[in-house]
Amino acid sequence: MAEEMRVETVWTGADLVTMRDGKYHLIPQGALAVRAGRLVWVGPQAEMPAFVADQHHHLPGGIVTPGLVDCHTHLVFGGDRSQEFEQRLNGVSYAEIAAQGGGILSTVRATRAATEQELVASARWRLNRLLAEGVTTVEIKSGYGLDEESELRMLRAIRGLGESVAADVRATCLAAHAFPPEFKHDPDGWVDIICERLLPQVQALGLADAVDAFCEHLAFSPQQVARVFDRAVALGMPVKLHAEQLSASGGAALAARYG
Repeated sequence: MAEEMRVETVWTGADLVTMRDGKYHLIPQGALAVRAGRLVWVGPQAEMPAFVADQHHHLPGGIVTPGLVDCHTHLVFGGDRSQEFEQRLNGVSYAEIAAQGGGILSTVRATRAATEQELVASARWRLNRLLAEGVTTVEIKSGYGLDEESELRMLRAIRGLGESVAADVRATCLAAHAFPPEFKHDPDGWVDIICERLLPQVQALGLADAVDAFCEHLAFSPQQVARVFDRAVALGMPVKLHAEQLSASGGAALAARYG
């Protein structure tokens, strides 16, 4: 038997989404073969060579895609806001919930009270659900600590998750998510801390792959976001933005300026 005919695993019977040569490039009733962790053959099942496989999975009616990318998640947090979901269903707005002390700040209180180990344990369950759905690359944001210690703890938890799963986990520092209650009357003071103290630590410790912000009338102004982004860029960190979620605040245009 020719060595090139032996493979570890063969999948047959599923429709394959190859993403080649245009949109999706679907192969109905496809097959694929893997050797040493790499694809060695992809195509219609009827044309597959006579591989000798250690494992054979037949998936009639199934679909096989490349690994999925979830580019925006908040998997690491403390507490539970399921009651706010019911409020939203009953017509209470995002802004009204925030004004009542709920929303982001509700999760901030619970996240600050959680240990790093508790954050990792609760987030691992959520992450495993994503992996079971075919996600192989996932971005996870901080932003529910809103003080130096808690933001760093969240980012360490995210890094810990990435080291414990067979997936590519990217960490984003979202300290500019909301204003901490301690800075309710001094929002620029929190921006100062992000720029002068937090981001340099994050960069030096290698805790984040990018920096994010929430540009909105009830969050950070374009001018405040620009300060955060300028500091991030100076530290060599890419930036991204929550923009235009609730209003035309100029956030999208601001993000475009930074590429």
